[in-house]
Amino acid sequence: LVALAGCGGESEGTDTTTSASSSSASSTTSEPTYDEAHIMGEVKKANTEFHGLDPNAMIAEDVDWATDAFRKSYNDNRTEYKEKGVVLKGKVTTDSLHLAKSEPDAPGGWYVSVYNCSSTTVRAYLNGKDVTLDPSNPDKLLPKGPRDNVFLDRYSTPDDGASWLLDNAKRLTGKEVAESPCAN
Repeated sequence: LVALAGCGGESEGTDTTTSASSSSASSTTSEPTYDEAHIMGEVKKANTEFHGLDPNAMIAEDVDWATDAFRKSYNDNRTEYKEKGVVLKGKVTTDSLHLAKSEPDAPGGWYVSVYNCSSTTVRAYLNGKDVTLDPSNPDKLLPKGPRDNVFLDRYSTPDDGASWLLDNAKRLTGKEVAESPCAN
C-alpha cells in the first residue's frame, strides 16, 4: 500500500519541502518592485503549469515555473513511485489561491507564501490495484472520490519580483486548515 506524498495540492500525504533557490536575488529594499496583482498572476501561471502535468510525469529541467530544488524533490518522489511500480491516476484542480505572506527582505531573498485551496482525485495503483492509503488511518484505503486539500505553497523570485518560481509545497492539516482562507 502506498501513501501519496503531496506537492502543492497534488495528493494526500507528506509535504515536499525544499530550500530557497540559491539563484534568488536578495532584495535591497523592503519595498516590493511589483504589486500583489502581478505576483498572484505569476503564481497562478506557475500553479497552472504544475497542475497541468500528468501525475506520473517529471518536471522538465528547463521549466520557468519551479526552482531546481523543488523540481529535484518532486522528480525524486516520482522516481520512487516508478521504481515501486506505482502508477498515479487522477488530477488536481485548484479552487483558489490566497496570498498569505510576502517577505521582501527574507534571508536568501524575497519570497511569498500562498494558500492553495485544491481538490484532488489522484490515487495510486500497483499492478492495477488501488493502494491509496488514508493518511488519517494508514491501515485503511482512502475512500474514493475527490478530496479537498489546503497547501501552503512558497514561491521565490530570481529577478526581484518579475517572475515567481514554485519552491515548496506543504500540506496543511487540522487547525491550520481551519484558520486558512480555504475554510471559508
